[in-house]
Amino acid sequence: MDIHTPPSLSVDLIESASSFLMNKIRDTPIEPSPVISEMMGCPVSLKLEFLQLTGSFKIRGALFYLSKLNEAERKCGIATCSAGNHGLGVAYAAKMMGIPCAVYVPQSIDPVKERKIMKLGATVHKSTFEGYDETLVWAMNEAEKNGQPMMSAFEHTFVMAANGGTIGLEILKQLPSVENIVFPVGGGGLGAGLSYYVSQKKPSVRLIGAQHKESPAFALSLDRGHAVTALPAIETVAGGIEGGIGEGCFEVLKEYCKEVSLVTEKEIYDGVCWMLENHQYLFEPSCAPPLSACLSGKINDVTGETVLVLSGRNVAFETIKRIINT
Repeated sequence: MDIHTPPSLSVDLIESASSFLMNKIRDTPIEPSPVISEMMGCPVSLKLEFLQLTGSFKIRGALFYLSKLNEAERKCGIATCSAGNHGLGVAYAAKMMGIPCAVYVPQSIDPVKERKIMKLGATVHKSTFEGYDETLVWAMNEAEKNGQPMMSAFEHTFVMAANGGTIGLEILKQLPSVENIVFPVGGGGLGAGLSYYVSQKKPSVRLIGAQHKESPAFALSLDRGHAVTALPAIETVAGGIEGGIGEGCFEVLKEYCKEVSLVTEKEIYDGVCWMLENHQYLFEPSCAPPLSACLSGKINDVTGETVLVLSGRNVAFETIKRIINT
């Protein structure tokens, strides 16, 4: 297997990714939430993926993908475009493997994420665009001019398998009785891998995506019957879920996840504050939608064990102050 002729997404590929990642990353815990369980009328647990190395799930896909580069490709280096967490994951993996790394980021990148990427030794190129989609077009052109191969943040089966598939695998091992899983959707790599694996292993599980109401690429794609790969930039503290969905990710997601819950910017703020008040955990706004959807009553007809996937923690102190004081 190499990056140029990747296999189709499969249970075997996901389990291979899980085996590769063993002892390289954390198996993040699942923690019951009595407060939201009482509110929802069913047992609700939190998959604390924001406790992952680099502060998000993106390290999973970065490590697995870069492990498939051959010696010549490793010497050449890798480029990627990221709103922050994927860039962090790639920078971390590249440093571990001795691979030169360039990360292209939007103007609106959270400064904490930008500083962390640079500290890992990656070269950061900041665009003049606020949104991810416009930055991606610019980044692809720049990388081509510089002779750098470009790694997608979500649109590759190695990334889907490791980012989302291995999280789904962990959830089923940690809580075999799970009946519902709610997860955030941006480009779709996490959701596609998770939905595929869980549906193959336990088809009865209800899968629900959660997105920003003003940038609902997955919801629009379901309505239109094709992937909405680009959307206008929006002003949001949740930059990690802003923008279009990957075509390959949507092809997987549309088969296994038929539900999307849309949350507002205020509801995202409320989710961050609720988590601080009730669990004393700080997570980033981009991972709030699963929790925000439950708190706002937009997911209120679930029964049985429910897991909310909380995917990242990298957020600037100034952003947290703004959220708390709003």
